[in-house]
Amino acid sequence: MLIIGREIGQSVIIDDDVKVTAVQFASKLRLTVEAPENISVIRKKPGHAKAFRKKVKSVGDALQIGEFIKVTLLQTETGLLRFAIDAPRDVKVFREELYTYSGLDEQKTTQIS
Repeated sequence: MLIIGREIGQSVIIDDDVKVTAVQFASKLRLTVEAPENISVIRKKPGHAKAFRKKVKSVGDALQIGEFIKVTLLQTETGLLRFAIDAPRDVKVFREELYTYSGLDEQKTTQIS
């Protein structure tokens, strides 16, 4: 399990396909998830589960991304969100600025073309 803090507008890239971003909606800090259509994203709440593609989150909520990845929002502070990413060891998780800096996003685009 990886616990990470992100400021508003910052993201993490999970396994090259999923982007989790910290955003501010009105006065609340939330997480948004962008995933390809072939990867299911399910919101986990006690007594309530809802499938969605790009929604906002609140503290204590969890997301099931695909079969093996779970993201749980742990804490919000002024301008900072802390969340846990529970995934198998072979799943790569990058801060977006490092993912972009290392050129991994360019390599992926080149391979697809």
